[in-house]
Order: sequence, then C-alpha cells, then structure tokens
Amino acid sequence: MTSSNKQTLLYLSLGVIGIFLALLFQQALILFLKEWSREEYSHGYLIPLISLWLVWENRVALANLTGTGSWSGLLVILLGLLLGAVGKLATLLVMTQYGFIIVLWGLCLAYWGSPGLKILWFPLTYLDFMIPVPTFLFNTLSSNLQLISSDLGVAIIRLFDISVHLEGNVIDLGTYQLQVVEACSGLRYLFPLASFGFLCAYFFRAPFWMRLLIFLSTMPITILMNSFRIAIIGILVDNYGIAQAEGFLHDFEGWIIFIGCLAVLVLEMWLLTKYFMRGKRFTEVFVVGVASPELPAQIKSNDASSALKLSLPKP
Repeated sequence: MTSSNKQTLLYLSLGVIGIFLALLFQQALILFLKEWSREEYSHGYLIPLISLWLVWENRVALANLTGTGSWSGLLVILLGLLLGAVGKLATLLVMTQYGFIIVLWGLCLAYWGSPGLKILWFPLTYLDFMIPVPTFLFNTLSSNLQLISSDLGVAIIRLFDISVHLEGNVIDLGTYQLQVVEACSGLRYLFPLASFGFLCAYFFRAPFWMRLLIFLSTMPITILMNSFRIAIIGILVDNYGIAQAEGFLHDFEGWIIFIGCLAVLVLEMWLLTKYFMRGKRFTEVFVVGVASPELPAQIKSNDASSALKLSLPKP
C-alpha cells in the first residue's frame, strides 16, 4: 500500500470514529457551544481549531508512524468512555467532557503508539482549555479577583490625588459609586490569556523554567491590567461623569486592556530572550509551528524493534 493510500485510509477511519464520538458525546459537545457563548470562554471556539492545525502540521510525521500503534490505547479509550458514562449518570457533564478528551488520547495511542503521543501531546493537552472550570472554582476565582483588583485599582486612583474610599468591591468617589461586579473580575482576560500563554510557551524555544514562567505569569498580568482598567474608569468617572463607565466606551476599554495583556506577554518573552539567551534573536527563539514538517527517520524494514527518531519539539 502506497503512502498516499495509507493516508487516505487513515483519514477515512478517523472520520468515521469522529462521527461516532460526536454522537456518543453529543450532550457534552453541545454544552461546549453553550459555555463558549459566555464572554469568559468565548476563546473556546479557537482551541479545537488550533489543535487541529497543529495536528495537520505534523501530518508527515504521523503518516510515517503507520504500524506503531499500541493495544494499551484501548484501555485508555475504555477509561474515557467510563468517565463519560459516570459523568452522564451523575449529571456532571464536565466529567463527560474530560472523558471525551481522554478518549482522544486513547485513539492517538492506539493508532500511533508512544511515538505518536510525543508528537501530539501538546494539541491534546491544549484541548483542556476549551473545558470551562467547575462552578465552585469559577466563583472562588471571581470573588477573590474582584477584591484584589479593587484594592489595586483604588491604590492607582489615589496616586492621582483623587479622594476615594473602598468598601468591599464598591469604589466610592464621593459623587459617584462604582461596583466591581463579577464581569469586571478579570476572568474575561484570564482564561483566554492563559490559553494564549500556554500556546506561546510551546512555541518559545527556551529552557523549561522560562516557558513555565510565561504560562504562570498570565495570572499576575491579568490582575495588574484589570486593576489598571478599573483605575482608568475611576479617574474618567471622577472627571467626566458616570457615562465613562457605561456603554461602548466601557466595552472598548476592555478590548484595549486585553490587547495590552497580549503585548505584555510578548514583551516578557522578548526580555527573557534578550537577557538570558544572549546571542539569539527573538525570531529565532519564538517560532510558530512545529520544528520541521519532515520526519527524518531511519526505519529498518527487517528489524521489528527498530527505533524511530523524530526531530520534533519534545514535551
């Protein structure tokens, strides 16, 4: 069978399995779409598309792994199906959603074995960002971020000699009162920024500690930038009235602050490159895509235990 025929057969079989999984996990997949309609998770539509693009970028490498599958993948598939069934019976659809992703891990292991997981570990892990966090964790994060952002925002306002009093998450400017509600907690920035930071860390060809720092820094960046936004609104309201905290201007400020978060993240990677990876340019260290679309492999056809060497990013 030629390489082209193998790829065609692979795509057809994966398509059939994809249809089967869509029917099996229909309720969980519909919940994805429902959750992504919320502003905090609106980036969820992009996550599977980015994962599919990364898989497509590795298509040549995967095509050369025909025959390297593992039967242990079936056990992982069964585990995912069991988790999905338990989640459905317990009406905990988040468990069903994680079960769906575990099934995808199992399928990759069954098709391509451990060499395939070394290639696909990131696209599969990245899919976790499309799953909403549990409600109790969402509420805890929201309430804590509201208080922290309010404290920092008021501190910035006071730097401009504006008389302000903070009680809980209510900012009292004397003439006007601003309440830092759940929508202004910063979660609208945190979740998409965390997914973007994780993606940047993967493309950032740097030591592990730098990549981990990039991802973890999304939390403080979100808090600081959201506090800055609250401060700006407070200053504008104090000078120009309550209309500055409503309508188009309020929403537009949100987009500007998020773009600012992305800019800070890129600046952070640039500074790490400049001071800790001297002699290298940022464009050499931050590379979007896989290391190479080709799979330089040495396959001994008469040796069943031959090794397959991949020149792709290691997890």
